[in-house]
Amino acid sequence: MRSVKMVEMVQDLLEKAGWFKGRKVEIGNYLKALDGENYSVFKCASDFLEEYGGLKIKFENPKRPENYLSLNIDPIGAANSIFREVSIRYERYCNEDFVIIGELPPMDMTWYISSSGDFYGGNDDFLIRLGGNFHEALQNVVSGAKLDVIIVEEE
Repeated sequence: MRSVKMVEMVQDLLEKAGWFKGRKVEIGNYLKALDGENYSVFKCASDFLEEYGGLKIKFENPKRPENYLSLNIDPIGAANSIFREVSIRYERYCNEDFVIIGELPPMDMTWYISSSGDFYGGNDDFLIRLGGNFHEALQNVVSGAKLDVIIVEEE
């Protein structure tokens, strides 16, 4: 359940990172890079990148207080940190398309949006459904929510 305090905290983190209602950034460079990595960018992915692209969302590590993590909404940087074949395995396992949207570098976790609008975090053979929308996913990570880890083995 989403507490009012947590919703407000996520909103505050987003605003500190530069997000505001109605934000819309140019994503042509993202689309070109994603196309070069053979991602098919669907509408909810492009809408997400227009609203949140380029943000660096810094938050306190829920497992190590006074240490900070940063979620970087940069599909170009994230795509450079992982082989496309890994995300193809995630897509096959979940039976839907994914678009890489960013990463949490200290955790070696790449973030994805699925064609149904769900958000996932991946690291090699491990995949976590982070939430049904971006705010829920961010809230779950910021709060240290216990989420199920899916093992996606090579075929």
